[in-house]
Amino acid sequence: MTLGDVKTPLAQGVFDPRTDEYTAEDGTVTKNYYKDVLGIKYFQPLDKTRFPLPPSGWCTWYFYYSNITADEVKLNAKWIADNLKDYGAKYVQIDDGWQGANRANGGRDWTSHNQKFPAGMDGLARYIKSLGLTPGLWLAPHGQSNEAVISANPRVFLKKADGTPDADQRRWEGRYLVDPSTPEAQSYMTDLFKRLSSYGFEYFKIDGQPDVIDEYRRKHTLLQNPSQDTNGLWRQTLQSIRTAIGPDRYLLGCWGNPVEGIGIFNGSRTGGDIVEGWGGFHVALRATLEGYYLHNIAWYSDPDVMLLRSPMTLDQARVWAAIQGLTGQALMATDRMPDLSKGRVDLLKTVYPATDIRPLDLFPAGRTKKIWDLKVNHLGRSYDVVGIFNFDASKSEQTLLRWKDLGLPSDRQVHVFDFWSKEYLGEWGAGIAVDAAPTSCRLLTLVPADDHVQLVSTSRHVTQGWVDLADLGRGDDDSFHGTSRVIKGDPYDLRFAFPRGKGMAVGSVTARGKGRVAFNVDNHQGWASVELVSPTTQSVKWEVKFKPAPYFHYPLGIPTRLAATKQAADRVTLRWAEQYYLNAGYQVYVNGALWGYTPNASFTLPGLDPTADYTVEVRSVWQDGIESPSDNRRGARLMFNLKSMPSPPGQ
Repeated sequence: MTLGDVKTPLAQGVFDPRTDEYTAEDGTVTKNYYKDVLGIKYFQPLDKTRFPLPPSGWCTWYFYYSNITADEVKLNAKWIADNLKDYGAKYVQIDDGWQGANRANGGRDWTSHNQKFPAGMDGLARYIKSLGLTPGLWLAPHGQSNEAVISANPRVFLKKADGTPDADQRRWEGRYLVDPSTPEAQSYMTDLFKRLSSYGFEYFKIDGQPDVIDEYRRKHTLLQNPSQDTNGLWRQTLQSIRTAIGPDRYLLGCWGNPVEGIGIFNGSRTGGDIVEGWGGFHVALRATLEGYYLHNIAWYSDPDVMLLRSPMTLDQARVWAAIQGLTGQALMATDRMPDLSKGRVDLLKTVYPATDIRPLDLFPAGRTKKIWDLKVNHLGRSYDVVGIFNFDASKSEQTLLRWKDLGLPSDRQVHVFDFWSKEYLGEWGAGIAVDAAPTSCRLLTLVPADDHVQLVSTSRHVTQGWVDLADLGRGDDDSFHGTSRVIKGDPYDLRFAFPRGKGMAVGSVTARGKGRVAFNVDNHQGWASVELVSPTTQSVKWEVKFKPAPYFHYPLGIPTRLAATKQAADRVTLRWAEQYYLNAGYQVYVNGALWGYTPNASFTLPGLDPTADYTVEVRSVWQDGIESPSDNRRGARLMFNLKSMPSPPGQ
């Protein structure tokens, strides 16, 4: 994924949505890439003039389902206004359960509201707006089950050959289906959405769209004005809705990938319904993998809501939040918000709002990916935020991040910062081995190092600067100054890394804004953090200066008892004895070339040639990059050939 004007050697060319043309590095031009190559007939580039970012907010469905009440909407809306509005949460979307419901109509009547909303939907919309939030509404407008509505609109709904309405008790969106071939049906859709818009709703989620498209295709002979172009007729119903709500209200198609609505929808709920728990997350994961190539290009993709409450563990909630934050898709929470623990609310704060992130892979993904790389370029800072995911519930996994595989300079050291644990992991060459527990993720910030102090991370958002940094500059003396958007009462961290092996510390801090902006300094060997706390949500101007400090180096011992175990036809895991004496980790060399750093006494080598001979060596390393001597007398070096090694059990 990319955020900002990113240049990377991983890109094989450039796609221009305005012309639907892909230009490869060798100059070859592929015209109509989305329309012809991907088969998106109605492709149009997303118009971002009115909605420059995907929506961020809250949806009622996956806690309340159809038992939602006006009082519960107000409770959550007030909590969001008090706790998350400053972070970018904006929309409050009321899902199924607001509409008129009785046993006869099955809850598919959009002409009245449920008695659990005694002040009416217009009154509730006014309350949400009074909080500075934007009200949204769910419905399945192509269906209807109210017999009185059917009788009053004889040319609006599908009819059978004998002229009677085509009723179906099993039809999910309603017993009766709008006939898109008549002018009266188009007027019906327009009038419905004009009325709902007049209540004050500015976000509409219209459900069941793939079912509607499929049913029109199957029942085209029942149209009152028969036509084979049922997709075109369906688009006319969308255009009638768009005419009613105007260009300034958000229209979300739901569910799946109803690509026939591209150019009219602002966004699409690209997956099926989630469920509570880890299995529900995988529904959203599949939707992201399969539909992300359309995001921020044809529409804003919505892989369904982010569910962070128990029984999701905190690690699993982080996985869900990280997928949402790193991809920039629509960001809707769905818990009973006042009931969330502080740790889970803090997760929400780090991903709101959705940002202008774009996919680099412009095609559906057919396999699950465990490395998600967001490349950011902002205010002169170019860095990667990399999620390393373990989706397996049964075992821990180690992943090797190699700088060259991420398109980073392979000849430069890279600062590594762990966002979740809020700690600097050092400056390393070639790559790093990353361990992840079952159903968890690591979120690492990678910044190519230079010979100066560098700002490597900020705490406000997973993008670590894009949302919060408005200005940034560096003085000749390695001082930094900038402007950050700081949230009232929320500690905001600036994290700095020092040149490798150089003793430094924060010497002075100034912070200016409305009221007294407090600050706190944490100095560590190799890095420092400066915490700002503002009495109000505002932009804070700050300056940080540094001074010399002592630097401690521990003499290193040589690793012992190095051994290799075959894991697969092209993979081995190295293990050695953990050292009694202090070190910062280990550097692993393969045939004399550095492959990367690991903080633990193991390192997995992937992508090996099964027929080749390999020599590997492990050296202890300190924080300043100084390594233990190259000496094999204690078993820090070995040779192996995969073909001659025993296979793992069961293979």
